[in-house]
Amino acid sequence: MTTLSSLFPAPRHDHSECIATGLARAEEICQDRQERLTENRRQVLELLLAEHRSAGAYDILERFDWKGRKPAPVQIYRALSFLETMGLVHRVASQNAYVACSSRGEGHGTFLLVCEQCRMVAEPSAAGLSRAVKELADDSGFEPRAHMLEVIGRCPDCVATGDA
Repeated sequence: MTTLSSLFPAPRHDHSECIATGLARAEEICQDRQERLTENRRQVLELLLAEHRSAGAYDILERFDWKGRKPAPVQIYRALSFLETMGLVHRVASQNAYVACSSRGEGHGTFLLVCEQCRMVAEPSAAGLSRAVKELADDSGFEPRAHMLEVIGRCPDCVATGDA
């Protein structure tokens, strides 16, 4: 069983496995849906997979390898929109930023723990939350399209180091 503290990576976590797994998953999802994971989309996803922190579009723009081309924010926004539609990234509304998806299955993408200090984001399983939302909606006759709960606080590393 995964504990909540294990959802946040260790401070000097090696992201190479996260990147490889995330890109392989993206390829699989795009292939299943007959979509293309273009070079721009891949690079944006890889930049988000390289950390478990949220990043704004302009943060991504600055780190993006333009290969001599003129930087274009619209390309970043298009890639983020596509990746969000595919369920590969989530928008962290409280920070106007994005984070790579780290979860699958029921409750996927419905619950984020967001560190206000270091911007680390964890995505615990939220199957119970999804069922509760569905039950509440069904009881009221409401038809939900999507839901997202962001819990703002401090990650275990920031708590341990006493950062305020």
